[in-house]
Amino acid sequence: MAKSEIDQKAAIMIVIEHLGDIPPGTKCSAVFFDTERIRREREFHAKLYSQNGVHDPEVRRAMVAANVPDEPYWLVSLKSADDPQGANARLHRVDDRTGKVLT
Repeated sequence: MAKSEIDQKAAIMIVIEHLGDIPPGTKCSAVFFDTERIRREREFHAKLYSQNGVHDPEVRRAMVAANVPDEPYWLVSLKSADDPQGANARLHRVDDRTGKVLT
């Protein structure tokens, strides 16, 4: 596995700084998506779209490409202290190379 440009804490801080006012008690976590995880995520999305009636391979590829970044990234989750189950968790992607928030 290639060395990550930023670490878990840095990815979380990038999202917090990007969003601005994060309430106290918010639970934060981050998971790194390397090339292998991205490949599995692409397979998952392709299968999901296929099961939901998208049978044209080109359309399916375009949909997967629109939803899964090509480059390694951090998936940062922010969960409110009032929502222990995380039903309203906010997810944001941070590009590992640039440190920019993708979503």
